[in-house]
Amino acid sequence: MLLDSTTLVWLALTFPFIGTALVPLFAKAGSKIRTWFAIIMGFLTAATTLLLLPDIWFGRTQGLTAQFNWAESIGLSFSVYIDPLSIMMAVIAGGIGSLVLLYSVKYMQGSNGLTRYYALVLLFIGAMIGLVFVDNLLILYFFWEAVGLCSYALIGFNTTDPKAANAGIKALVITRVGDIAFLIGIFVLAAGAMTALHTGFWESLSIQNLIQNVSLIPMNTLTIAGFCFIIGAIGKSAQVPLHVWLPDAMEAPTTISALIHAATMVNAGVYLIARSLPLFESVPGWTTALLCIGGLTALLAATMALVEPDLKRVLAYSTVSQLGFMMFALGLGSSGFVPATFHLMSHAVFKALLFLGAGAVIHAVGTRNMYEMGGLRKEMKLTYITMVCGGMSLAGLIGFSGFWSKDLILAEAFNEGNWFPLFVIAFTAMLTAAYTFRMINLVFFGENRRTKTAHDAPWPMTTPLIILAVGSLISWLSIGFLVRAYSSFGFQGVHAISLSEFAIETFSSWAVAISIVAFLLGIGLFIVRKSYAANPVGSKMITIARSGYGFDTAYAGIVKGFRKCTIWFRRTHTGDINYNAAGIVIGLMIILVLLVFFGGVR
Repeated sequence: MLLDSTTLVWLALTFPFIGTALVPLFAKAGSKIRTWFAIIMGFLTAATTLLLLPDIWFGRTQGLTAQFNWAESIGLSFSVYIDPLSIMMAVIAGGIGSLVLLYSVKYMQGSNGLTRYYALVLLFIGAMIGLVFVDNLLILYFFWEAVGLCSYALIGFNTTDPKAANAGIKALVITRVGDIAFLIGIFVLAAGAMTALHTGFWESLSIQNLIQNVSLIPMNTLTIAGFCFIIGAIGKSAQVPLHVWLPDAMEAPTTISALIHAATMVNAGVYLIARSLPLFESVPGWTTALLCIGGLTALLAATMALVEPDLKRVLAYSTVSQLGFMMFALGLGSSGFVPATFHLMSHAVFKALLFLGAGAVIHAVGTRNMYEMGGLRKEMKLTYITMVCGGMSLAGLIGFSGFWSKDLILAEAFNEGNWFPLFVIAFTAMLTAAYTFRMINLVFFGENRRTKTAHDAPWPMTTPLIILAVGSLISWLSIGFLVRAYSSFGFQGVHAISLSEFAIETFSSWAVAISIVAFLLGIGLFIVRKSYAANPVGSKMITIARSGYGFDTAYAGIVKGFRKCTIWFRRTHTGDINYNAAGIVIGLMIILVLLVFFGGVR
């Protein structure tokens, strides 16, 4: 092989960052040169990650490690650890990212600030690859924040649109809640590991070292850190109650929506929990918390998708719901690791397809409101066929990748005997089928409710749709290789299985009946939706769901309360030195009194 695996790792890490740095330089040579340079750098990144797959999935039985002495004087090195999970995530980020860049050629044509756009997209891809490659938790956090920064900048890419600017700020502020908790968890875990393992600070941050010596770390340390990691993942992967930023993020260009929902930002939280599962699985209540958060998020987001008129927001709520499925699966413990990560891979393909398909529709008709579309299947035949492939994968039709991955989650819940959580997630699968059929029907069927004629998009936009449509049909065929790689790397609770054995097990389990019934009931719910909406109870429930169950209203109330407190407190800041000195004296006297009476001062 011309390039060894270690070289490929460094190339995969550096190509997008080099691209980010050079895009402004190439922009001086012309807009077309800048655009195609960014695309070439994106495809080079994708190629290097794909070239790593054979070694990791088919050859190695232990992780590929490499390091660069970053700050040798303080012992800090940039260390990477590549295993089947990290390379799968990198292929998703690089592969889908490159298709998004190609799609952007026509979709973003004529927009202002495209140099900034292409530089940020490459930075986004590079930050996500860095996040999944590194072995040091503090460096991982650096990339974690870089991903958040890129999402903020790209959601608010249209700086002249107040809604886009506010959506970017909202995403930044809400995800900060999880980020702060995650950082606290990192330092708590490092402090406990330094004491228990007698290691230095940087060594205590190695993920693999922590996993290998988890039995030596005190349970109190693991408990605090574990729940901080969950809060971090809730923020990044938009789980209840920190999910409200993701639907508003639809003010971003649709290409960025596809990137965030399928390849980068929201996958980071699921990756963090999957990666740290061996660390915290034994913590009492940790997996139960994941099960509850994932199940509740999946259910609530599916009900909101069922009544949403905005095409992109339907897909946003769908993403929140499907991420809930993944969190739910990880809440099943080590037995849920394969279903969760398999569904992450499957979801990345069909959700990228649906968002890019939605972008082609919006590009053609000039609106996101599905009630102003209709009848597009005749005018946009290719877009219709590809979006149906993505939609049927999301809904769980037999044969599509989404069926296999979603059924695997239901099967594991069934095997574990978690009956009520199984009912919740199966009911959510039914809602998924219903809102998917509603979306396809409103966009492509029925009478023409548009003011514009439509046509299929040009080849830079349709080529990614075709590739992803094929992926939504065949990506499940990789399950045998994925599980075999997990097993050869010694992942807990994972046993190698061939593709034929997987198919036989799927259709010999009672859980497949649950998947089929949920799909058929979803079609039934779609058929009776209008009579349900006409019912007073149904009408009231729709109103509540469309309001987002009051989460935004509650948060707005909290912010308003804090603002009133700060306005009141501001009155004490008169700027008069006499008042300030009196305040200091009174404060010192109060502290002294408290120390005398309650602090044991004599």
